[in-house]
Amino acid sequence: LIERGGMDHPVVRAVLDGAVCMVNPFRCKILHKKASLAVLYDKRNANLFSAAEQEAIEAHIPWTCRVENRHVHYHGETIDLIPFILEHRENLVLKPNDEYGGKGVVLGWQIDASGWEQTILTALSEPYIVQERVAIPTEPYPIMINGQVTFVDQMLDTNPLVFYGDYVDGCLSRLSSEALLNVSAGTGSAAATFIVEKR
Repeated sequence: LIERGGMDHPVVRAVLDGAVCMVNPFRCKILHKKASLAVLYDKRNANLFSAAEQEAIEAHIPWTCRVENRHVHYHGETIDLIPFILEHRENLVLKPNDEYGGKGVVLGWQIDASGWEQTILTALSEPYIVQERVAIPTEPYPIMINGQVTFVDQMLDTNPLVFYGDYVDGCLSRLSSEALLNVSAGTGSAAATFIVEKR
């Protein structure tokens, strides 16, 4: 909005004047950027995180790095990033920094070496991140096909809704039979998630 309309755009002025409540403020765009995860793994930022936070990053967030021609840290080792990406295609994903809906995402294990090399060239000319492949669990789910309920193995991606870092109050779950698990790309679906407990 600011890029298109500038600081004098009526919505921007209304927010600055306190005339409206913007639920998703302008700064939330930062979290939409894939490179925000690369910030967590960049050793140049290590001093921003405690030892416990660094352990949590390693345990819960896949290794992520901006695609640049430089040396980086990868699980305790220093690597030359571009040759590493070329050599480890089967375990890596390339993603544009500022896209959504699966647009531009390339799964290394689903493309040939030539296509991977071409994507790396694109990633060197536009903001991209490289991310380590994460094993996605599959479970059978009931799906209606031609009027019949059938159980089909689906990949499951569960995203807990954490509030104030203290508690979870629900989650977003996505199911897909495709490795690119994305609802907007048409390769997944959002599923209602229930916690069943005895009363």
